[in-house]
Parts: sequence; structure tokens; C-alpha cells
Amino acid sequence: MLTSLPSFSRLNQLAGPDPQQQQQQQQQQQQQIQGYPGQGQQPLYPQLPGLPNQPPQLQQYGYQPSLPVQPYTVPSGPSYIPPSNAIGPYNPQSNSLYVQQQQQANGYRYPVPTSGIQSSQTQLSPQPLESVGKDEDPIYGPLGRARSKIDRALTGDNEISTDLADGINHPLQSSEPYIHPPSNAAAFKPAKVIKRTILPDALHQELNYKHLTAKMGLFEDIERAWFTVDNKLFLWDYSDGRDFSRYDEQNDTIQAVGLVRARKDVFVDEITHVLIICTSSKTTLLGLSRPPNSREINLYATNLSVETPTAMIDIKGTAAGRIFMLGANKDLYELDYSADSSWFFGSSTKVGLHNRSSGSLANWTPGFLASKTKEGIESFALDSQQGRLYTLHTAGEIEFIDVSGTNYQSRARYTKLKHDLNRNQQNGNITVASLAVVGGHESKRACLVAIASNGYRVYFSSSPSFWPICFRAPIPSQANLPVSSQSFYSSGTFISVQHDNTAPMPQTQLSIATPHCGRQSSLRENLESYESPAFQEWTTTEIIPSQVWTIVELPLTNPAFSPPSLTNPSGIALSALPRQATTQSREFLVLATSGLFWISQPRPIDMLRDDLDLEKDAAINTVRMQFGKSQLAAMSLQLGATHDLKAVDLASSISTILITSGEPIIKDGAGGKNITYSGRHDGLALIIARYLRPIWNVKVTVPASVPGRQILAVTEATLLAVQGRLEKLRRYLDEHPFQRYQAEGDAKIAWDQEDMSIHGLEVLLKQAVEAISFVLLLSDYKISDVILRTDPQTQQTLSNLTFQGFLTSLDGKDVARKLVTALIEQQIGQELGIDTLSEILQQRCGTFCQPGDVVMYKAEESMRRAEGARDFGEKNESLAESLHLFARTAGSIPIPRLQEVSKRYRNMQYTVGAIELPLKTAVELDPNDKAVDYVRDGEHPADPRKALFEARKQCYEMVIEALGIFDELLDKATAQGNAASATQKRDEAYALAIASDDELFHFYLYDWHVERGIQEQLLEFDTPYIEQYLKLTINNVEDRRDLLWKFYARREDYFPAAEALSSLATRPSPMVLHDRLYYLAQALTSAKSAASLGSEDVEFTSRLQEQIDVAQVQMEVARAVETHPDMSADEKNDVLAKLNTDLLQLDELYQNFARPLRLYEPILLILKTADTRIDDVCEAVWRQLIGSYRLAGNVAMSDAIVGFTRRYFPSEAAPLDIMVPVVYAEAQGCQGGQAGWASSALLEGGVPLRDLWEAAVGLYENSDDDERDYYAEEVSVIASRWINKKDEIPAAEVERFASAYLLRTNGAPMNEAKRDTRDRLTAAKQAAVRY
Repeated sequence: MLTSLPSFSRLNQLAGPDPQQQQQQQQQQQQQIQGYPGQGQQPLYPQLPGLPNQPPQLQQYGYQPSLPVQPYTVPSGPSYIPPSNAIGPYNPQSNSLYVQQQQQANGYRYPVPTSGIQSSQTQLSPQPLESVGKDEDPIYGPLGRARSKIDRALTGDNEISTDLADGINHPLQSSEPYIHPPSNAAAFKPAKVIKRTILPDALHQELNYKHLTAKMGLFEDIERAWFTVDNKLFLWDYSDGRDFSRYDEQNDTIQAVGLVRARKDVFVDEITHVLIICTSSKTTLLGLSRPPNSREINLYATNLSVETPTAMIDIKGTAAGRIFMLGANKDLYELDYSADSSWFFGSSTKVGLHNRSSGSLANWTPGFLASKTKEGIESFALDSQQGRLYTLHTAGEIEFIDVSGTNYQSRARYTKLKHDLNRNQQNGNITVASLAVVGGHESKRACLVAIASNGYRVYFSSSPSFWPICFRAPIPSQANLPVSSQSFYSSGTFISVQHDNTAPMPQTQLSIATPHCGRQSSLRENLESYESPAFQEWTTTEIIPSQVWTIVELPLTNPAFSPPSLTNPSGIALSALPRQATTQSREFLVLATSGLFWISQPRPIDMLRDDLDLEKDAAINTVRMQFGKSQLAAMSLQLGATHDLKAVDLASSISTILITSGEPIIKDGAGGKNITYSGRHDGLALIIARYLRPIWNVKVTVPASVPGRQILAVTEATLLAVQGRLEKLRRYLDEHPFQRYQAEGDAKIAWDQEDMSIHGLEVLLKQAVEAISFVLLLSDYKISDVILRTDPQTQQTLSNLTFQGFLTSLDGKDVARKLVTALIEQQIGQELGIDTLSEILQQRCGTFCQPGDVVMYKAEESMRRAEGARDFGEKNESLAESLHLFARTAGSIPIPRLQEVSKRYRNMQYTVGAIELPLKTAVELDPNDKAVDYVRDGEHPADPRKALFEARKQCYEMVIEALGIFDELLDKATAQGNAASATQKRDEAYALAIASDDELFHFYLYDWHVERGIQEQLLEFDTPYIEQYLKLTINNVEDRRDLLWKFYARREDYFPAAEALSSLATRPSPMVLHDRLYYLAQALTSAKSAASLGSEDVEFTSRLQEQIDVAQVQMEVARAVETHPDMSADEKNDVLAKLNTDLLQLDELYQNFARPLRLYEPILLILKTADTRIDDVCEAVWRQLIGSYRLAGNVAMSDAIVGFTRRYFPSEAAPLDIMVPVVYAEAQGCQGGQAGWASSALLEGGVPLRDLWEAAVGLYENSDDDERDYYAEEVSVIASRWINKKDEIPAAEVERFASAYLLRTNGAPMNEAKRDTRDRLTAAKQAAVRY
């Protein structure tokens, strides 16, 4: 690119009005410029903040240094202004983003989402909850979930990379187009000079000589600065500052120099550019080459030159090699050269110069004859990529010309720009300083920006018509100086150049505006607002201590040259946020007389990294607020993966960012529950997606030039770069795994969902690294040849397969396996060993491509030999070899393949292979025993470990099938009378199975025995796992519940047996009460057996006895319920069901059953068992029980008294002072019977004679006259009994009572009963006297 500096006199004229004129000029600018909205009352040349005479209208640009900033409050949520600069977990329901907002740079305000304006149509639909399928593949299931996260992240990046025209056309774009950086920290400066290189001494030496003309410029394509001094051209390698070459074969003074791409049909391939050197009358073309991986350049004489009618002042070229030059006569020329031959150059080469603006005759009008006031072209801009050329005419008109292909056709012309700019200017002195193209990578509508001398930028649209769509106000910090034609615009970055010759030393102010790339992402992630914000720019200022000649952007990081992977589907270059994962900071070169200045436009991640060292908490909050919580997490992960974490502060900062990145949230949606993942989850998805973007949607192969062959679609360099980034991230995550959180309810579901999703992303990360290694390996082994060995269907599938499908789909898995097979066959076909290949596959891509296929190939050969062998020894040897090889691949052998191999082993009755290979595979599939943890944690259906559990189950099924077959063989052999060999194989199979140390398999084996109804065989197993299995699986099934205690009993472990029996009896279950009592009795027996062997536990044994007693009461309650006359069958069943569920306490039995159901005998049994006396209850129950026999007669009542007494006496259920009075009272009301039958019944029931004597005498003495005769009769019967048992009652007591009674009744009227009483007492008195 070539630019020339305006003369000093011109600059002085532009910059030198007196203060009065300056004030008048500013007042004139306060009138609103018509023709575009929202641009009123703005100064022509606003000064830097803080300079004298700063106009008050500066506030119109959004810069308000004197006003406090009010934090923005989201209309729908509570405002939140934290009191300190602290970091906490991000809460999307509050405004915690605005931490320390008041301490940010003066005048900064966070972009306000405005409802109903520019609503964005997002493709990001709510994310439903996910689950693990029953038959989900442990690798490709998680990969499928991860694929959707990557696609979502890529879509999000596409959507935040918007068309420039959308932003500058936004209704709010004029209200606050500029903002200051979000922090005063130097890290957040949007552009900064990072380096200065002094111009070479050799140039200064040349300038010291007398010269007429000196110019300079930059050729960024070849990393050279150029200088002309009269007729000499110098090329300087500015990257190292040392190479300074000279070209002086030109006789005349050089007026202009240009560098354009060489046409491909003219020169040899080594020549990539054409160097154009223009004098006042001639243009010369030199060929230029730069060898690969070298900084040297070579110039070649081409003998191509053409006479020119005027000096050329600007030269530009298209990518196809077309050359356009602007003459000093204000005409635009096209230089055309071509060759009819393919030689370097020759006589057939043609060179022509075409005047594109004034016709062909003007080509030969000498420059000195041209009019000094000629109307024409001031400058032009060339959009090489879109084939468009824009010319600025002296009258202020702008013409749009189509130069695509070989065209040169005017498409449109806008003639009112100068009028628009000067509509309210009395002097009409606002001009267009320069033109710059808006590339197709920025916008599909905006095409050009015209930079006015007062700093305004006028954006033009090419569709539907060529018309200005936005007049953007000057940068607020712009000086009160005219804007120079050296001002620069590239891919959204604008640098306003203003030369200041009034300073003590000439200097240039650069006012820089860069797009605020985080506006849309921060609104989406922090506020969940999907509206499209207005285009807003960060601004800053740099001072260059001399005059600036030119500014260029280095092409390496220029978005204009973005590969397809860094553009969205519409061709718009991705914004700085997604770009930063794979590109470095944009850099600009400013060439000035004082040197070459390097300006860097830092990426968001650079801002974060630089500021973390200075103000950790503030940096985190600022970046989260400006770019979004997920973007912040993605940046932190990128920092962790690409920077040295030995610095404690960086590692701590990354940890803080991830911990405070928010939490996943379950929400109710129209189609069910949805989840919003945390910032750390979305950040991980973002960074992986950005690393994968260069290959994700790219096909793995493309057709080669040779029909039927395929080659890699992506270069090895790209694959290595992607793999390197992914591997660093994978290593970082391995060393710094995400923290897991415990929660309850919906929060637990949300965290489980997030953990499952993160697991899938980690699987994808590893899969991608290994898949790329596999593709690179195929490339090393001539991938075209390998593909050609596969079947046509595989070739067709591969030709349509993208890297996304190759990584995550079952088609990709199948293609990879077939490619491995083809690679093996290729090696074998070339008679090369495959051991080395196997090791390489194992090391580079052990998970992705299953390198065990190489070993399996050899194992298959061994198995085939075994199947075809007739010799027994050879067969066994081949089988052993095949098993050895298959065992080496146990962790990678597919289940269907394993099932096939296992079946073939069974068919050949190869016991070791049929048992050991599936068992080893199960262990290798899950080396960390995650399936065991899955079972212990309750087997949640959404647990990602379920897949491992299911895979291991399939392995166990093969072992069980083998054992079943050997059982069947034994049965058949036994029926045929030849069981020896079959028994040996069967025993060997079981021995191998039982010898396994796989706990999960043992449980599966035991379950199989139970399912077959041979659970008793488990008691014969002496393994480390059987006891735990029996403990965990004991249940209420009759066939299984006895296994544990019998297991102990057989081993004479009586105390554990007693504990197992007790547990069986006492736990809640549908077991009938009778069985519970049985198990308690067995437990007591076992406990006593343990005591006899020295393992006595007195407390346990006593507790068992108490439980038995209570259980017997419960049995009595149940019997009473069964015979209850007043209860229906359903009522009885309900009560009995409750009684059979569990062993109850006595209080429960009394309160819930015996008392409400009036079960009188069970009540007495409860009182007896509990050894508790309750007088009123006891008396009422005895009265009810004895009284119920009143109508049945004295015999029935007597029998009942005998039965009740025998059962409950002596106990608190039958105290004599309650029982005896009740019995006598009820007996009085019962007619018939011999005298004293009630006392006889009590004695027969077990009441001691003396106790009954004392009770009866007490009743006699305390009774009234009506009852005294009855009690006397009962006492006389007791006294008669005493005659035969004189030791039980003192004779004196008998003699005393009898004497008193006889004395009292002497002479009284007598009936037969009284006479019998007197006779019995008389006999007793006589016996007492004799005794």
C-alpha cells in the first residue's frame, strides 16, 4: 500500500485557525446535521478530555466525566449494588454483574437491553433434561450428548458475530456509540502501542544527502517497509530490523511504489508478487519471490514496463493480479500485463495502460498539459475480495465500480455526500479525507466507509442501493484538529489520524475505536436477553511523536483473511470472543518518521490475563460483566490450558472463576422441564467447540484427482494445531477436575444433569485427540491406499462423513474399525509386522480406534487354526494363544465380537477361554469399578455409570451361559453313563468362575443360582463375597431368607446365626407371626449353642427371651382376633395383616388391639408379661371373664376359674386381692354345685391353701350378714382341705375361726347348708385341738 504525507503548508492551513474562528466553528456545529437521525449538537473537532476550552457538547458522545454513573437496574429484577469488591457465585436472578460498577472508568454505562427493539431470532432452544438410555453405548452415548452441546456453542458464537449493518442501523446506535473501557486498568485499554522500532541507520544516512523526494510505506504481505530517496528504493525487514536491501537501477526519481499479487498465468510459481515502481513517465514491473520458511526476498527483472502520461500517486491490486493506479492528473488507470507462453517472460508478454476515468485518448496526454483545476478522482479504495472499487471525486461524489473478474462497470454513484456533511456548515469546508472498504466478512450490506475531515464516518450500503446508512459521530477523544487522509479502517477497527504541528515537536494523535465484542454475549448470558444491541465501540488515544505516513494491519490476524472455520454460515467473520481461542491479538503497524510503532488490539482473554495479576477480584467481575459468565469461564479454561500454572495467583484465579460461575437451574418449560447449565459447563462447551471449529463440520476426505481415490480434506498442520490445543485442555482438566456439588431436590437433579453433560464433553475431548492421531497415522501410511482397501459402502460412508460424525457417530466408529482392518491387511500384504503398528495405535489412539483390532486379527488367526486342527495338542496350543491375544485387547474388544468369540470357545468346550475372557473383559471395561459404585448408590437410571454396569452384565451373561452349557453336558453324559470327563470340565468351569475376584460377577453368579432354585448350593461356596451377598440380598422369599443363618450354622458360627435369625424375625415384612416366633426360638437356640462354645452374650440372649414372650402375647392377640365374635371377616383380615407385619411392643398390643377390641384374655397376658398391675383393668377383665360363664352353669365356671388361675396366677394379671373376691362374687350368682366349689376351683388352679384361707377369712370378716354365710361355707371347705394338709395353715388359726363361728351360730336357725358348714368347722376344730 502506498500513501504520501500532505505537505507541511497544507497541514498548517488545516490546523491553524485562530481561537476566535475555532469557537465560531464549534458553535456552528451545534446545529443538527440533517439527513440521518440522532446526530445533533456535536462539535466539529472535539478535544481530548481535560484539555483547555473543552466544549460542553462533549457529553453528546457518551462521555460524561463530571457526572456520577448510576448502575443499570434490570427492570424485571431487584437491583443489587454490593458493598465491596468481592466475588460471589453468579446469580442470574440478580444484578450481581454490576459489582463495583461505580468504580469503573468515568462515564461507563452497561448497555441497556431495550424491549421490542431489534429482537434477535436465536436458534438456541431450551435444553431439555437428558437421560441415559438402557442400551446406551458407554462411549457414544455421552458423545451424542456432547455433540449437541458443541453444536449449540458454535451456533451461539455464530449468533454473537453479527452483520455490521445490523449494529449501525440499530435505532439506539446514535445514543451512545462510544464508551470508555470498562476499567481504568491498563489491561482493559482496547488498543495500545507495545513496541517501537527505530528506522534503520542506513536510511538516515541516505536522507542526510541532498535529495528531492523521499517517501515511505509498508508492504505487510512480505513484512517489509519501503523507502524511496530520489531514484533509490529500499526494502527493510521490520520484523528483525536488520535486513535492509536496496534497488537503484531506476534512473528517474521514484514517485510511487506498489506491491500486488502476481497473475498466475504469466510468471512461474515461485513469483508470488509484482513490485511496481513508478516514475513521472514510466512504470516498471519487477517479479518478487519469497522462499517458503525464509525471510529472504528475491527481485527479478521482467523487462515489463510501460510509459505513463503522468506520475502515479497510489497503486492497489486485486487478489487476481489486476492493477489500478491513481495518477496525479486525477485519472484512474489500470495496468494490464499478460503472456501467451508459460515461460518466465518473453517477447509475447504484453503490457498495457488503460485510463478508466477519462477515456483512451487521455492515456497519452502529458502531465504538464493537464489542468491544475481538473475535476477528477481524489482517491480510491479497492475491495479485492468482492471485486469492488470505490472512487472519491473532487466534487465529493463517490462512485461504486464493479471490477470482479475482468469487469470494469460503474454500478452506482452517490453525489450528495459533501452536501450532507456541510449542510449546516457556513464555510462548507468538511471534506472526505479517505475511503475504506467494509469487507464482506463484516457485512453483507455495508460496503464502504467514508472518513470525513471532522472525524465523521459515513457507512454506505451496496444493497438494495448504494446509499449512506449511518453517519457515525467522531470519537469523543478526538483532538480539535482535522482528520488526515492517513486515517485507517480495517475489519471494524478505526484509527483517526490527526497531525499536530502546533506542539513543540510535531506529533500525531491516534484516536482509536474498536468494537465492543461482548455486548450481545453479556446480555445473553448475564441477563438472558436475546435482543441485538446497537454497535458500540471502546475508545482510546495514542500519541506518536512525529508525523505518521501510513497504517496497516498485519494480515496474519486480520479477520478479513479468516479461513472458513472462523466465519459464520453467512460468511461474516466471527467476533473477537470466539476468534481468541485460535488466533492471536490483532496487530497494526504505524510507520512514522520517528520509527515503526506496533499497536496491539488485545483480545478479551488478554485483558483478563493481564488484569488478574493486578486486581484479581475486580478483573473477574469486570470481564464477567462485559462479556458474560460463560465467556469468562471459557477464557479461564483457555488460560489454564495454555499458561504456566506454577504462578499460584493464576491457578487460584481460574479456580475462583469456575467456582463462582453460577449453578445449573431446572426450569419448567412448555414441553416439560428444561435446564440452564452453569457458566463453567457452558464455558467448557464453548472452548471445546472453538478448538474443534476448524474441523467440526468439515469432511474427513475429499475426492482426489485420481478417480476413485480420496485424500484428507484438512491439512496436517491444521489437524496438529487443533489436536495440540485439545490435548492441553484435556491435560488441564485431568489435573484440575471440576468440583462436584451435593444438593437436594431440583438442585440435585440439576447438578446430576450437569455432571452427566460434563462427562460427555470430557469423553469428546479425549475422543477428538485420539481421532486426530488416528487420521494423522493414516496419512503417514498413505491414507488413499488404505481407503481403497475398504469395501465400497465404507468408502461411500467415509466420503460423506464430517469430523463431527467421525468423532461422535456409530458410523464414524464403524468406519474407523474398517480402516484399522484395512491398514492391518495392507501391512500384512506388504509382509510387514503389525506389532509396531499395534503399539503405535495403542499409544496414540487407544480409545478411539481400538488398536486391539491388530491383536484381535492375530487372535482370530489362532482361533481359526484351532477350529481346523485335528491334533489335540495343536488345537489346545492354538486356543491358548488366541486367548492370550484376546486377553490383551480385553478392554477394547466390542461386546458383539466378544459374544462371538465366547460362543466359539463354548462350542469347542474350551473352558478357560469361555470363562476367563468375558471376566477379564468385564474388569478391563471398568477398571475403576464404577459399576460397583453405581450399584451401591442405588442404580439411578440417569447415572452415567449405568452404561458400564450394563456392559459388565453382558460379559457375565456369557460366563453364565458357559456354566449352563457345561451343566447340560454333564446331565447328558450322566444319562449316558459316562460322566467323568463332563464332570471334570463342569468342575473346572465352576472353579474358574468362583476363583474370580470380581465382586459384581459373584453377585451375578449367586443370583443365577437363586433364579434356578438351587440356592442351597450357595451354602457350599467358600468365597470372600458370599457372606456379604447373603447379607445384602436376604429378603422375605421363603427359599432365600433362610440362607444367611444356615450359612453361619453350617460353619458353627452360632452367634452370627442367632443375629441373622433375630433380624429375620423382627424386621417389618409380610412374614406370618408364627414364622417370626419360630425364628426367635431358633435364634434363642443358636444363642445358647454359642454360649456353650464360649461366645455367650447374656444381654442378647435375655433380649431374645423377652422378644419370644412378647411374640407369644402377639400370637394370643391374633388368636383372639380370629375368634372374635363381633368382627367381620374383612375387619379381622385387616387387623391380622397388621399383626403379621412386624413384632410389636406390649404397649402397642394393648393400646391398638387388646383394649379397643376388648380382648380380655390377651389383656391379662399383657399384664402378666409386662409384670404390670392395673387394678381397675384387672378387676374389670376378671369380672368380665368369669361373669361370661354365669349362664353356662357352675361346672363351666369352675373349669374356667381353674384354667384362668393356672394360666395367670401367680402374676400381676391375677393378684389374689382382686381375683378371689371377683371369683367368689361371680360364683354366688351361679346356681348349683357342691358347697365351696369356687374355692375348690381356685385351689385346683394353683392358689396355695394358706393364701386362699387368708383371703376367704378376710372376706368373711369384712362382709355383711347377707354374704357372711356364703364366705363361712367357703372357709369351711378350705378348713376341710386343711385337715389333710395341716402344715399349710397354723392349727391355732383354724381352731380360733371355727370356735368363733360355732359360738356365733349356736342356737341360731339352721338350714341344711348351715348345718353342713357347722359340721365341717366342728371337724376342723377337733382336728386342730388334737394337732
